[in-house]
Amino acid sequence: MKAGNPTGAVATPGPLVMIAGGGDFPPRLAGILAARGERPYIAALEGAADPAAFGERADVRQYRLGQLGSLLEELRRRGIADLVMLGALPRPSFGSLRPEVSTLKYLPHFAKAFQGGDDHLLRGVVRFFEMQGFRVHGPADIAPEMTAPLGTLGRKQANSEQRSELERGFALLATLSPFDVGQAAILADHRVVAIEAAEGTDAMIRRVADMVARGRLKIGKGDGFLVKVPKTGQDLRVDMPAIGPDTLRHIAEAGLSGIGVRAGAVLVGDRAALGRQADQLGLFVEGFP
Repeated sequence: MKAGNPTGAVATPGPLVMIAGGGDFPPRLAGILAARGERPYIAALEGAADPAAFGERADVRQYRLGQLGSLLEELRRRGIADLVMLGALPRPSFGSLRPEVSTLKYLPHFAKAFQGGDDHLLRGVVRFFEMQGFRVHGPADIAPEMTAPLGTLGRKQANSEQRSELERGFALLATLSPFDVGQAAILADHRVVAIEAAEGTDAMIRRVADMVARGRLKIGKGDGFLVKVPKTGQDLRVDMPAIGPDTLRHIAEAGLSGIGVRAGAVLVGDRAALGRQADQLGLFVEGFP
């Protein structure tokens, strides 16, 4: 990428490949780069990324996970040494990789990476690419405008009581970090009502909404909120927490009042659009230091 970029992004010296999973964030990043006059190579992961979502903004080719060898060969042919990974990808089983011949020699590394939680696996992926000579960048380094800013995204902000409870939620998630569980929790009525596990943030919110609908949980008007932060020591280059339009919609459906995140450490995508949605739903979405 080009030095002197006014966005505050970290400059990289050469062409970039994005290993893209699902969701809106990879196409948005491609659009930001296109606006800067850059055309990254997109390795769209089969079963996760939709190549059509990138339009004409990038050079896109689809790969399945077992085609790592082919991907590396193509990147070397193109002279690409800078890499970013972005987008949702369900954790695959090691046996589902179906490696092609050129990938077989890399399997021992990934066999070890699979012997642990998500953090262990992702760190193994980063180490692998670095061992192959790539510079791995985080999406926030390349496009900081995709992260939550300090302060509110919309007009509404948390009140003093909610701020106190939000800090309690942040402390809870920091305490849970060594156990490699989720990155989010829901607090209501001065207690913790849900902690994210393997199901993901949106499914956790729907679980709370179901409890409210069945009368198993009562949340007063203006009470209850989501906190979402990275785990302590989490490698934000490959596993930055994220919220999006679906998150806000599920929060509103569950009767919660808003979301608190760590500024600069949670992806939000389009800040302006998310702020407008928060205003429409009557929610606060706020970044804290």
